[in-house]
Amino acid sequence: MPAPRLHETLIGGRIVELIDQGLSAELGLKVVSLGALEFYPALENLSGNVPAVFVKPAPSTNLERITTGQTYRITYGFRIVHVRLFGPNEEIVKSKTIDAQKIAELLIDNVDLGGLALPNGQILFTSLKTIEWEPPEDNLVATIHADMTAAALAFTVETTSRK
Repeated sequence: MPAPRLHETLIGGRIVELIDQGLSAELGLKVVSLGALEFYPALENLSGNVPAVFVKPAPSTNLERITTGQTYRITYGFRIVHVRLFGPNEEIVKSKTIDAQKIAELLIDNVDLGGLALPNGQILFTSLKTIEWEPPEDNLVATIHADMTAAALAFTVETTSRK
């Protein structure tokens, strides 16, 4: 069987690895996972597992054939959600901003995802598109535990892939 041309799990796994290695100690991360926050198996116990980062492919993967053969330009989208507890009298907006910016800086500094090699392809570039300070996930975590908050980052990875 030929090597795959699509690499969501490989790229997502590398993003998880970079965050885990680069920020787990600094942010005190208990969970860094490839997956969606809303499908976290212990969602009702999330407050005991934060701070956490969830990386999920979203909202889509776009494929564009760029040659008459089997070469594609593929754009992967990832949604990176950081969840944390906040304490009484904490400047939550400031703390949330500092944490999200640390994740953003890590992604910006690793435009080639730390030299990730793709079978049958290559990473052209990565781009941090947006940082959402009040994402929909913020409402979800607040309903689970009133003292939790979330920020989200939209991150894209442009690649080529061939047969």
